[in-house]
Amino acid sequence: MNGFFLNGPEAFGSWDFDQASPFEQIRILEQAPDSELLSLAISRLVSDFPMLAGIQIAQAWGGVIDTAPDMVPVISKLPDLEGVIISSGFSGHGFALGPGAGRLTSELAMDETPFVDIEPYRLERFSSGSKIRRPEMM
Repeated sequence: MNGFFLNGPEAFGSWDFDQASPFEQIRILEQAPDSELLSLAISRLVSDFPMLAGIQIAQAWGGVIDTAPDMVPVISKLPDLEGVIISSGFSGHGFALGPGAGRLTSELAMDETPFVDIEPYRLERFSSGSKIRRPEMM
């Protein structure tokens, strides 16, 4: 872990509340699309489907995927700031995890009993001395 997750602009409390936050200063983290990768994708697509010869990319976008150091999302209340819940770090699997994550986040917000054990999703796992699981997905 390079420390950016805990100390970068995403680290909660790294700015004064009466000043613009890093999120207000940098609203989107867009990266330039990888034209080499796009060309490779088109050539492989045409190789598998020759009838698509001449196909062109109309638009491309590059972005940043939010990840946690252990590749497990953080779905957690912030103990020092009442009413704030983090639901982030889905490692590109947000669409698949969305329904369960949304339910868990809403249950935390409503102070309801969570439908799953929240231990693996706690933000404090990175600072409490807990053993961090080795990422297994990527």
